[in-house]
This record gives sequence, structure tokens and C-alpha cells, in this order.
Amino acid sequence: MSMHRALPCITPSTTYGGNAMNMKKRICTDEAATQLCDLYAGVIHHCLKKINRYPDHNDYDDFYQLGLITLFDTYETCLKDALVTENSFLFVSYAKQKIHWTFLDQIRKEQKKVSREAYLCEEELEEIPSTTSFEDQLEQTDLLQRLCACLTAEENAYLRDALEGLNITEIAKKQRISRKTLYKRRRQIQTKASPFLKA
Repeated sequence: MSMHRALPCITPSTTYGGNAMNMKKRICTDEAATQLCDLYAGVIHHCLKKINRYPDHNDYDDFYQLGLITLFDTYETCLKDALVTENSFLFVSYAKQKIHWTFLDQIRKEQKKVSREAYLCEEELEEIPSTTSFEDQLEQTDLLQRLCACLTAEENAYLRDALEGLNITEIAKKQRISRKTLYKRRRQIQTKASPFLKA
């Protein structure tokens, strides 16, 4: 979290009172929390952008902390361990959805509490970009895992980075390949994904 302003320390011991609706599969220790922050901070940033929260926004830190809490909770309740490399791809999809929904719930709570001073009115909520890319459509289906089995290692690498919220330029830089190659890879994935999205 070095890229952020100093935030009050959040550890699993201070964020969980237990949730009867979500049975825990594992405990998020302080060590696990540190690893989760290192591996998945980008997921929280992606979700913050989707609700138009940026570092200069006065409640950015509050939402970032809420994202961390939700990330830890998701780790504890997810069927597969996010710290196992082979599970990271599906965990990103699951965590993004949980964090985004939690942010929207928080915004709605703020609206009800102080309607005149609400940061986001219902009209603005409707203007938040909807998940319309084919990658986002994929993450909302239970067919993602089957699709991944049909993709090459390079295609899986692209899709994983795209689901983490990186754009083509950022992915090209990270993977050290040309944008042209990435666009070709993206088209190949779209072709393979088409039957899954129509199903």
C-alpha cells in the first residue's frame, strides 16, 4: 500500500465480527492480508474508478479502506484460496464483483443518510459506466472457468490483466509486447468466447 496516503491500520482482527450469511473457509491472518494487498490492490483501484472515486476525492480513503475490508472478507469466504497462484484468475473476477457491489451499497446508504449532501445522486449512479466490454460480460457468467481451459497461456494472461482493470496500453507495457499483438489476441479470445456468451 506504499502508493497510498497513510491509512489507519486495517487488519483482519479489526474488521471482522463474523457474517452468518457467508461461511468462512479460512482465516485472513495479518500475513495473508499483507499478501492480498500486494497482489490485489489493482482490483480495488479498478472498482474505485468505476464509481468515479480518485485520490483527490474527499472520501477516497474511506472507500479504499472499505475495498480492503471487502477484499479480506472475500478471501475468507471464497471457495478457493486466492493466495494459490492457480486460483488468482477466478478470485479477481469474484472480488471485483463483491467490491463493486459493496461500494454501490455504501453510496446508497450515504444518499439515504444525508440526501442533500450525497456525493452521488440516483441519476449519477445510473451514469456510472456499465460493464459492457466482453471481458466484463465474461466475468459475470459461470462459464469463465470453462473458457479459460480453451485459451492459450498468452490469451489467459491478457484476460487476467484485463479483468484486473488494465487497459491495452498498460497490458502491453506489463507484458512487453506490442498493442497490435494484444488486439489480435483480444480478437482471438472474443471468437472463442462467442459461444459462451450466447449460451
